[in-house]
Amino acid sequence: MIDEYREFADEFRILTEIDLSYYNQPQILRRLTAFQQKHRFGSLLDLLAALKSDPVLLRECLDRLTINVTEFFRDRDYWQVFKDNVSLLAKKKLPLRFWSAGCASGEEPYSLAFMLINMLPRTCWEIAASDLSNRALTAAKTGIYLEKALKNLNPAEIALIFDPVEGEMYQVKNRLRQCITFFHHNLLFDPYPPNLDVVLCRNVIIYFTEKAKKRVFSRLAQALNPGGLLFVGGSEQIITPEVFGLEREDVYIYRKAN
Repeated sequence: MIDEYREFADEFRILTEIDLSYYNQPQILRRLTAFQQKHRFGSLLDLLAALKSDPVLLRECLDRLTINVTEFFRDRDYWQVFKDNVSLLAKKKLPLRFWSAGCASGEEPYSLAFMLINMLPRTCWEIAASDLSNRALTAAKTGIYLEKALKNLNPAEIALIFDPVEGEMYQVKNRLRQCITFFHHNLLFDPYPPNLDVVLCRNVIIYFTEKAKKRVFSRLAQALNPGGLLFVGGSEQIITPEVFGLEREDVYIYRKAN
């Protein structure tokens, strides 16, 4: 099984540019085996052959493998630096266009909307949010979360962001849900939204091959307006940002050169 998995992973990397070696192998193997059995393939290699010829099945498989780890206001220090940089940018131009690329189940774009609604008039910004996983997007659009998902929020923030629903569940208030346009998007192959001022792409491309990472950074830079900001995860630093027309502002912040 291990040898079969390695062969699958090698071919899958060529097919999708996603490197499964960055994932937890037992977890991914369990997910793949369950997916293989659900669709009644005799082996992972039989599944692989089908994935190569069936884009619908491939999308379903990617959706099953996607690991969505996100929180509301994940890393408060990060969000304070982010807020400071957005405030400076807002003094230079308005309105601002934001994109949460790889938004998972929506915690990041909703955190962003709450931050902005307390900073700037509603007419001065717009947020788009996307993910590869249809399951994650469905959850994001609904905006319903377990109480434990709100662990980073204080009681005042919870009251301003959510309405309690059945059981220990909370739903993002309608005024915040209306601020965000969610859409399905593959960072490697789909067209990017143009004329962006701020992109959040955190802890998403860590699973990509080096070739794929370079392509994503290049396309993100192209999508930004001059002076626009790209925020990445702490483990996703761009070694040579100037290659993409970017300037390093901080460990995880890059500005597109004017």
